Amino acid sequence: MKTFNSSKMLLASSVILALSGCGSEDYTPAAKTNNSAPTHGGDITKSFTEKDALAFINLLGTPTGDDVGSGSVTDADGSYLSVKDVQITVAGPKAEAIGNVGVEMNGNKVGIRPSAIAPMLDTDETHTITLTFNISDGSNTVARQATFIVTGEDFAPVVEGDLVSNFTRDAGAVSVDLLRKVTDADGEVLTTTDVVADAANPFTLPFTVNGNMLELDIAAVESQIPDGQKVTFDFTYKIADHRFEESRKLTVNVLGVQDIPGAPLILNYFLEESANETDTVQVYDLTTETQDREGDAVMISELSVDGQTALPYGVELDGNMLSVDPHAYFNEVKAGGKKELQFLFKVSDDQGNTSDGERSLVVTINGEQTNLVAKSGFSAGFENTANVGPLDQTTNPAGFVWGWAGWACPGKAIRTESARTGDYGMLMQGSFCHFEIHNIIPALENNQKYAMSYWLRNEASNGAAGNPYVPLFANVGDTGLDNRFWMGSRYFDQSLNKWMEHVQLINTNDFGNWDGYENLAVNFGLLKYDDSYSGGKHDIDDLNMVKFGHFDTAVHDMLVDDFGLFENAQTVAVSAGIAEVREVAGAHKLYVDTTGAVDGVTISLPIKAGAIKAGGRYAVALNAQLINHDTLYAAGANTQVAYYVGLSNGMESIAANGNGITWGANDSAADIIITEEFGRSAEVNWSQETMTLNILLSRADAQYYIDNVRLIAIP
Repeated sequence: MKTFNSSKMLLASSVILALSGCGSEDYTPAAKTNNSAPTHGGDITKSFTEKDALAFINLLGTPTGDDVGSGSVTDADGSYLSVKDVQITVAGPKAEAIGNVGVEMNGNKVGIRPSAIAPMLDTDETHTITLTFNISDGSNTVARQATFIVTGEDFAPVVEGDLVSNFTRDAGAVSVDLLRKVTDADGEVLTTTDVVADAANPFTLPFTVNGNMLELDIAAVESQIPDGQKVTFDFTYKIADHRFEESRKLTVNVLGVQDIPGAPLILNYFLEESANETDTVQVYDLTTETQDREGDAVMISELSVDGQTALPYGVELDGNMLSVDPHAYFNEVKAGGKKELQFLFKVSDDQGNTSDGERSLVVTINGEQTNLVAKSGFSAGFENTANVGPLDQTTNPAGFVWGWAGWACPGKAIRTESARTGDYGMLMQGSFCHFEIHNIIPALENNQKYAMSYWLRNEASNGAAGNPYVPLFANVGDTGLDNRFWMGSRYFDQSLNKWMEHVQLINTNDFGNWDGYENLAVNFGLLKYDDSYSGGKHDIDDLNMVKFGHFDTAVHDMLVDDFGLFENAQTVAVSAGIAEVREVAGAHKLYVDTTGAVDGVTISLPIKAGAIKAGGRYAVALNAQLINHDTLYAAGANTQVAYYVGLSNGMESIAANGNGITWGANDSAADIIITEEFGRSAEVNWSQETMTLNILLSRADAQYYIDNVRLIAIP
């Protein structure tokens, strides 16, 4: 194909006009020569997986399948080129069945549609499509070949647990979708077979199978369902695609209820709701879908959850309104998993008329991927078996971007011996090692807080720079901002042979440590940077980055009755010194005086029963002000004075991963992370203990204001 220069075209037109103006004979341009055949840089080869989208490949393009670039077809004469004499051959274990399916010719391009081939390929099976063709310039040709390999990925159907369907005995003829909560990553047609009623069922419930629907004749057994009782029927069946087969259980509950004159009419006995684990508190009206025909007030009673009448932390009842806090289940539901809360209760009116049977509500808490490191695609727990073994920048980078300071790192590997959890962890041994994970936060959110952590075990940590240096740094581009690479930290504790959690915080609120970096990507670094060349040997595991600044601390607060706001002039437990609520400029704050307290002053704030759990993770937010700073230190100085927080049952405790700091005489906000597994003094079932949030102010002769104390769970 030839590209004409527009200025030359105008010049040629002027010459022709000039000649005709002189009365010359008719002008006939010389015939264009075509002596050279087209040339190319080699045959085309391109691979696909069955999940890839339709792609059109230019048969005049590069050997790698790109439209233009090195190796694409050229013609020295600039002639128009076209693809001719196309022959298609296929090969592979399913070649005969697939044939030319998924191949679409379109001029000089061929379309490859893997989705058309996918249903006929199993995992790792390949289907090879070969096009043999000529490229012509009108007179001359050159042969070329294009080979496309489609690799199959065949997945078994995913069944989200056993199936439960609920009906009342007056339901008549009903149907159950046997494929409910079943997915197939291949998008294959699924079938159900071998539906069998359990021999232990109380009696026969007639059924027929229509496609993937199980049709039940409830009317046939209505008279056999006792008043006020639930009768259960179990079935088993199989779910299959073209290759895999899964078994499943179906439970059909039939509730023997009747309409009680004067009592509320329940239109739906079986309520279902769901929420994601990071959602805010969910509120459900337990009288929804009921009618009282006399206009009396409807009310509920005898509420139980999972068979227990004592409501657990995170569940509260106010009249007919049920509140469920999904955050109470952070450490009970994994990403992609779920937890079901099953509530049972009675319905009546305010005249004492009670509806027949018990009503149920099932609330499903859905697990999410809250770890932003894992969400970025990195194996945050080093459990990808493809990465096991020595790390190498070319052959096994394990998802890391190789940093610039890795010239003295003889020991680097993913191995069993370095695991804290799971099967594998990371070894980093030497004096100069440098690994990075890029874009763990693609774009920092405004007014957000993030907690980045990893677990460290030292087998050797020598000298002041003995522990790894760990930066969180930004892609600042041309913003003029510092990328914060050298604002990271080393974990302070160089103890050997114990696992320690190192936490760093990002805060993009006004005056937060990352304010002004909004919308920029954030990277994580692991460096051994030791100028003394003292060496060291470190195990790393369980990288984690979560965001928690968007959680409503008032709604999710674990302290009793907003205790940490000090708005009710309440009495605060204190170990020594003075702690009393005072009014300051129209607001209430806790005043603390440590004068005469040899071991400092510890104030204790009550936590809701059952809130603290083994394996839990928590964030404390508070404001602290050292009001007599200018007496204790130089006036106007920005002295940093530490204080400490933790959780306790009075005997054992859970220490925080860091401490709070007051800055000068300023009212200073702080966020402090508490990880139960890291900070606990003993293994305790904390949910059964009376717990307090303790704040230790150790500076002698100091006077503080404490306010806005909140304690929340985080992932």
